[in-house]
Amino acid sequence: MRCHDNRCSALDGTVGSGTSCLVYEIRPQVCRDCLPGDGECLEARAAYGFV
Repeated sequence: MRCHDNRCSALDGTVGSGTSCLVYEIRPQVCRDCLPGDGECLEARAAYGFV
């Protein structure tokens, strides 16, 4: 996906408050492979202070 300032350009909303994907139905495989709550997700959340 294209990113702008370390944020996916298809992400709508405020990170840490509420977001949604604007292209969810046609999202790329890299997004489909990311599962909420898996190891990589928890690591990324911790790195950005969203624990």
